[in-house]
Amino acid sequence: MDYSKIGNLIANERKAKNLTQAKLAEQLFVSEKTVSKWETGKGVPDTNSLPLLCDIFNISINELLNGERLTNDIYTSKAEETLLTLQTENELTTKRLLRSEIIIGLYSTFIFLSFIFISIYFIENMNLIFIPIILNVVGLILFGIGIAFCIHIEQKAGYYVCEHCNHKYVPTYKKVFCAHHVGRTRYMKCPNCKRRSWNKKVIK
Repeated sequence: MDYSKIGNLIANERKAKNLTQAKLAEQLFVSEKTVSKWETGKGVPDTNSLPLLCDIFNISINELLNGERLTNDIYTSKAEETLLTLQTENELTTKRLLRSEIIIGLYSTFIFLSFIFISIYFIENMNLIFIPIILNVVGLILFGIGIAFCIHIEQKAGYYVCEHCNHKYVPTYKKVFCAHHVGRTRYMKCPNCKRRSWNKKVIK
């Protein structure tokens, strides 16, 4: 999506309606700064604001996301282009999320191991016990938070496919957390065929 083009459309439609940024923001239940951000191409309306904004401007969501009013003869093709663009952007966002999962997991592991080595140093060289215990507890807590966040990312990004019936589904956080796994392939019960199998993570 062309954020600048969308921003120009929002600004032009707002002015055509004789609305200030503050007045438009009030009708959309957002801040004036948010409207300014849209109009300068630094962001786009979220799914809560899109329908309201389109209703105010009397345009379709397809037109808003294309940054222009569309005639009937090109509306369908533009709709398909918009869907394809949204799908592509969603896949890129998912890939970025899964990359961040790896980074967070490695970083959490590095911190945990570092705290363990520091604790060993205190015990062997300074004969201290209390500080190493605190370091290990803090390291374990940080590691747990990191891993929990990684699982949250994996659960939200993309979906899983059942090995038996090829059913696509998004399991709950609890099911992902409790499932045995090899990488991002998890042994879970399919909600469709009710059979357990190694379900692969798919991002598309």
